[in-house]
Amino acid sequence: MDHGPGALDGETRPPAAEPGEDDHAVAAPQSLAERLSDSVGSMIVGLVLVPLACLGLLWNEGRAVRVARSLAEAGAVVRTVPTDRRDPALDGALVHLAGPATTVAGAIDDELGPRSRGLALARKVEMYQWRESEQGSGAERKFVYRREWSEQPVHSTGFRVAGHDNPAFPVRSRSFGAADARVEAVPVGAEASRLLPAQGALPADEIGAAALRQSLGRPVRASGGAYHVGAGPEAPRVGDLRVTYLLAPEGPASFLGRQGADGLTPYRAANGEGVLLAATGLHPAETLVARGEADNRRTTWLLRGLGLVFLFLGFAGLFAPVNVLARSLPVLGSIVSGAVTVVALAATALVGPVVIGAAWIAYRPLLASGLVAGAVLVSVLLYGLGRRRSAGPARPVPA
Repeated sequence: MDHGPGALDGETRPPAAEPGEDDHAVAAPQSLAERLSDSVGSMIVGLVLVPLACLGLLWNEGRAVRVARSLAEAGAVVRTVPTDRRDPALDGALVHLAGPATTVAGAIDDELGPRSRGLALARKVEMYQWRESEQGSGAERKFVYRREWSEQPVHSTGFRVAGHDNPAFPVRSRSFGAADARVEAVPVGAEASRLLPAQGALPADEIGAAALRQSLGRPVRASGGAYHVGAGPEAPRVGDLRVTYLLAPEGPASFLGRQGADGLTPYRAANGEGVLLAATGLHPAETLVARGEADNRRTTWLLRGLGLVFLFLGFAGLFAPVNVLARSLPVLGSIVSGAVTVVALAATALVGPVVIGAAWIAYRPLLASGLVAGAVLVSVLLYGLGRRRSAGPARPVPA
């Protein structure tokens, strides 16, 4: 049993390794039956993934419309309030305030303990984990395992070679706001101040290390602006954590939300969507709403792209058995694999826009009707132009 530096009594650790060192494991070549069995699993995943991707695309279009309408409603009813005093008569109303934002207690990580004098505190947690990659195929198939820092969990239950287990994430990345944040005399609260972008680095010190040590029950060292949980940064082990903090300092800030005695909370629009906006600097309400609309558009396109990617993976999985059978023939395998990719892309290009268009008909009927009418008009004009060109020049009529 190997107890590395900084390991607790009774804690079993894998052997130490240099950061980023590769571990090569050669797996036994799969038979055709085993490969077909795996491909059937991929086909089942594709059968599930295609409808889920379609549902995700439908949901995203509805979400985008709801958020856009809630922001439009907020822009119409918001009122800018003075910050030299809080008017209790406005509690429950949507207000906009801008001015110098301050805090006394600062933002506190209520899970691990570190605190700052800033308005917001962003915690980033990375874990040292195994990651699997496959190289080659058939008798030359090899799995490569590499240790790396990752903010997202790498699930090792599906790894092909034993001995590369990743533990569960004990804590994840989060953001915190100062509960006593205010703009002059008007309370802002933790929920609104948490939305401020945290960009300034919070230095790692012994006070923060002691707080993490007490919360996690593991050795912690402050080094290089980060807290290293477990072994030292010179020789990290799988399961070690690296925690860093960013803060949003006191200063001019703008907020838009529902006023309350303890601060701002999300304003519920008529469709049930919440609106709570914040930005550093002094901005009018129109600018905050415009930023919210821009964020909504970016999120919509990002989710559209992810939905189309999952749709393509689903269609590709449906043809996995065909790929496996074709690979048994050296020349045919690469041809069929390329054809399957083209078919999956074509199916994605066909089904994806159809699903998004159906969602537009459901959520944006006027806009969808205009687009359909425009497409029909363009098609008619192109068809008429083609007919005229195919008919050729007009012949003279004899006297």
